Amino acid sequence: MNMNQDEILNYWNREDVVSMYDKNLLNLETKLIKSYLRANSKILDAGCGEGESTMIYSGLPNTIIHAVDFSETRLCKAKQNLKGIKNVYLRKLDFLKSYEIDHDYDFIISQRFLINILDWKLQKKIIKDLIDHLKPTGKLILLEGSKNGVDELNNLRHIFKLPIIPVKWHNLFLDDHTFEAYVNSLNCKILNKNGLGEYFMLTRGIRPFFEKVTNWDADFNKFASDLNLKKIINCNDKFSRLKLWVIKKNKLSK
Repeated sequence: MNMNQDEILNYWNREDVVSMYDKNLLNLETKLIKSYLRANSKILDAGCGEGESTMIYSGLPNTIIHAVDFSETRLCKAKQNLKGIKNVYLRKLDFLKSYEIDHDYDFIISQRFLINILDWKLQKKIIKDLIDHLKPTGKLILLEGSKNGVDELNNLRHIFKLPIIPVKWHNLFLDDHTFEAYVNSLNCKILNKNGLGEYFMLTRGIRPFFEKVTNWDADFNKFASDLNLKKIINCNDKFSRLKLWVIKKNKLSK
C-alpha cells in the first residue's frame, strides 16, 4: 500500500468523518442501486462504510449480504447501524492485499468504493477481481464518481458564475470512456448506465445561484431527491458526479 492509500485509510479511521453528509443524496443513490437488486440473492457490498445502504438492501427477502470494508472505524459504525439484522455478515477486507471471498455472488455492489483507490491501474485490478467473483449470471453494480459528470456540472455552474466543485483529495473519479472501454475488454457488457443528474443539477447547479448558504437537509434537497423527477426532467447521467453502471459477463462462446 502506497503512502496515499495509507493516508486514505487513516482518514476513514477517523471517528469524526462521515462517508456521506448529504443524506438525501445517499437515500437517492441507495434507491437507484436497490432498483437493480433482486430478492433471493447473495450480495457482496464492497466498501460498505457505515452500513447505511447495506441496511436497506438487507430488507430484500431471502437475501444474504457479505458487507466488507478496510476501515475498523467504518465497520464499528456499521455494526451499530446493522444491530439486530441477521442476514448481513460484516468483515474487514482490503482489496489491495491478498484475500479470499466467495465466487458465487448474484450481485456485487461498489458504492463510492473504487473512488478511494488513487491509481487507475489498481482500480482496474479491483474491477476485474469483483467481476471474477460473480456467478456466470451475476451482475456488478458500480455507483462511482464520474470525471465526465464533474465536468458537465462545473460547466453548468460556470454559466451561473459559480465556482467549480473539485474532486476531493482522497478520491479518483472514473473517466467514463476509459472505464467503459476497459469493461468491454474484459468480455463484459454494460447492461445499464444511469445517474442522478436531476438531483445534482438542482442542488449543485440551480439552488446555489439563489442561495449562497446551502444546507444538505433543506426541503429543496428533499424534493429534488424524489425519483419521480427523473421522469419529468430526465437528465439521466448528465451533470451526475456519481454514475451507476450495471455490468454482466458475456456468455462464453461454445
